[in-house]
Amino acid sequence: MRVAILSDIHGNLPALEAVLHDLKEVRAHLVVVNGDIVNRGPSNREVLERLLNLASSKQGRALAPQGFWFTLGNHDDLLVKWAQRDPSLADLYHDPLFEPTAWSVARLPQAHLNWLSNLPYQVAIGEGPQRVFGLDKAEGVGESVLMRVTHGSPRHYREGYDEHQAPDILTEISEDYPARLLVGSHTHRPFMYQLGEALVLNSGAVGAPFNGDVRAQYVVVEIGENHVQVDFRQIPYNLQAALQAYYDSGLMEEGGLGADIFYHETRTARSMLMNFWKWAETTGRPRDWDAWRLYQATHPERFLR
Repeated sequence: MRVAILSDIHGNLPALEAVLHDLKEVRAHLVVVNGDIVNRGPSNREVLERLLNLASSKQGRALAPQGFWFTLGNHDDLLVKWAQRDPSLADLYHDPLFEPTAWSVARLPQAHLNWLSNLPYQVAIGEGPQRVFGLDKAEGVGESVLMRVTHGSPRHYREGYDEHQAPDILTEISEDYPARLLVGSHTHRPFMYQLGEALVLNSGAVGAPFNGDVRAQYVVVEIGENHVQVDFRQIPYNLQAALQAYYDSGLMEEGGLGADIFYHETRTARSMLMNFWKWAETTGRPRDWDAWRLYQATHPERFLR
């Protein structure tokens, strides 16, 4: 069985189109879109409509005969909660870094927000006769499956698998949610780690990689009775078109500081938002345009391609 896992599209339509074109060559049986479909980038509605149309079309069945499955990412959930004016986000509604979130929500119809709100937290592929099913957060404890795909981990969608995660944490997750393969995303960096009999993977990011490689990145896993083959794929795409869309869509003009940060993340394939956030806290500065310009002047190496 061949499964393609693509994640963190973040409203980057040219990157998604390049990956969908590459999937014709991959010939996957199943495609899992592993969260963070929207936010950060400018083409959220277009990306959602492309995926929804594909998932219900003959073209989609040709790409993945066993279908397209989706999981909930933290940015997908953020847009849903933002639209609902969830009180847990009260500190963010007037934060300049979150102006792109308000912009994104305003451009999605309620039907799209409803669809996002109903996404499962996990997609699992069962052992034996292969079956695919969606699970909510904290479901599936102790239930062994062939593959468990979550945006972060089964415990939290912000608990990513990468080189910074302590091995004992990965062991805890594997013991609570046993699977031959644990596949996550969220950190925007490809990763692979053998944990006893379990293989832990991170798919990387389609629309906003953070490993310095601007190509759209995703992973294909082939699972046989006695073997697992992992193929991390890096697909060139029209980056200039993706960057121009920030301007053509109005995001750069209306999204303020947050949009500028996301633009540079896409342009450089480096994490900017959290690094700037931590730098501002450490130096005692507000997260505003003056601080952002000083951060750029202080760390010019981060803005090089």
